[in-house]
Amino acid sequence: MTNVLFAPLFLGAICFVQSGLAQAPGAPAAGGAPNAAAGAGRGGGAGNAVHGSNETDGTDIDRFIGYPANKVIHISHGTLLTHEILRNGDPYTPGPQGAVLEYRKALSTATLMPLSRTPLSSLPDAYFFYIKSGEGRLDDGRQSWNLRPNMAILAPPNVPHRFINTTDKPLEMIMLTFTGGPDAKNELIVRDVNLLPWCEENAHWTNESRCVFGTADGLIQGERIYLVMDPPFSTNQPHSHGKGTEEIWVRVSSGTGVVMLGGELRELPEGAAYLVPPTGITDHSNLNLSKTNTDWWIYIARGPASGGAGGGRGGANVNAAAGPGGGGRGGGGRAANPNISRDTTEATVAGTPLK
Repeated sequence: MTNVLFAPLFLGAICFVQSGLAQAPGAPAAGGAPNAAAGAGRGGGAGNAVHGSNETDGTDIDRFIGYPANKVIHISHGTLLTHEILRNGDPYTPGPQGAVLEYRKALSTATLMPLSRTPLSSLPDAYFFYIKSGEGRLDDGRQSWNLRPNMAILAPPNVPHRFINTTDKPLEMIMLTFTGGPDAKNELIVRDVNLLPWCEENAHWTNESRCVFGTADGLIQGERIYLVMDPPFSTNQPHSHGKGTEEIWVRVSSGTGVVMLGGELRELPEGAAYLVPPTGITDHSNLNLSKTNTDWWIYIARGPASGGAGGGRGGANVNAAAGPGGGGRGGGGRAANPNISRDTTEATVAGTPLK
């Protein structure tokens, strides 16, 4: 008899506690808008607003995910075969799938066929390239660089550049097309990402990052490109980003990964990418479900058009190296690690004069 009485009393207590939590400070009051943010200026990773499902929030997360497979081929740089992943569009109103980039023109895969080359091109747009596989050579008409996997290139507007595939296998790249800023350099910048130091540790719980390009390389304030590693069997701290923040995650690991956007999970194969919906309430997280393999992502971010180094990535992070754009990855609780750095000197590859 005692157990029979205890069960409903216990369940009633749980319901009372949950009801009390629903009316905790900062949560929507009864009868109020269930998706209203608790306050402004939360940043990524802390104090996320109480909200419902993606359906009730009106967020179609599949609009923000791009898959290059089976996309129509387009030509860039004369001979590069490109497959679009994401493109320019309005992320705040319903529209075509993948047309969600507020600041960039296009994110694509780019393939240079075996023993092929592009013409020496001086183009009005800026480009970022990441070598996924294959080998070759890059030159600007005066000097050249040997290319291999895990190398990154920043080609500012109107700076000549030419790719040459020196092998019998395709040269596979990720290519970002965007408008250069007022501080863009007048020369190619080539980095061997393998030689970059770690510039962040355990950001958003598990991200270990290498800072590839930033404001010191001529990107605008608050704009940065990282290579981010997630260790086996781990997940990132779910957090959201608000209007004006453009944060892109491109999977460059082989196989298929899992991401969370709001309350939904999606599988992302190699070469696919997503933009974090800039709603302020749609949490995102990358999940590595493998117990043996690391996951690698290209992280491309820019804050509101007015600038700002944080770009909506959370509070000050003691686990990030000091430097431009150094704040905003949501760390805390430990002293800064002197072993992490944003110094790119050893990873910056000098060109060899052409004969």
